[in-house]
Amino acid sequence: MIKSKLKLAVKVTLFALIAVMFFTVVYVMVCNFRGKVASIGGYSVMKVVTGSMEPSIHVDDYILIKKVDVSELKVGDVITFLSDDPQIKDMPNSHRITEINEDGTFTVKGDANPTEDVYKVRADRIIGRYVRKMRLFRFIGSFASSKKLLMILFILPTVCICIYESRSLFRIIRGTDEPQDETEQTQQENLTAEEKKEKLIREAIEKEKERLRQMDKQGESEVMESEPRKDNEA
Repeated sequence: MIKSKLKLAVKVTLFALIAVMFFTVVYVMVCNFRGKVASIGGYSVMKVVTGSMEPSIHVDDYILIKKVDVSELKVGDVITFLSDDPQIKDMPNSHRITEINEDGTFTVKGDANPTEDVYKVRADRIIGRYVRKMRLFRFIGSFASSKKLLMILFILPTVCICIYESRSLFRIIRGTDEPQDETEQTQQENLTAEEKKEKLIREAIEKEKERLRQMDKQGESEVMESEPRKDNEA
């Protein structure tokens, strides 16, 4: 009984984790498709669409950004901010801090750019500090092509169905022995400790009864064999 409850708890927990991961991925992908930054619990995930941070960060990489206190930022940190550049006004951009100015603004530069950005970054425009790449999201995002979507929507479900049907066919060929064995095993697992103890006691009693019966039969045989000898002696 305890094993069954434990298995159920594990399955429910696993299903919940998968569901959370699925909806998180969908939320991030939808936000990035709309040009917004997905934010969950102080962390954001953003897709990189330019090569200004090559080779540190590549185009189509997904990066994890953590919201931090501006006073914690230092030269060398990569930050994501809403740009004041008229060409990409209010769009998120990620560049490296090269200087912290006296007025509280930050001078930034893309690793692949020859010069620093003309427009300084104000503290209230900073989204957060770059933490690391999110390779899982890049892998999932790579399935945006039609061929890979075809594989997900058609080929993989077909393979799963074939595997399931193969198992069913295998059970039919083997007969009902396997299901019966599985049923007996399940029943055995569901026995409580007290029931198992009683079962062992009953089995021990039955074995003792059988042993006594065998001894009685053996004694009777010896008596029958000895009686004719006494008659002959007489």
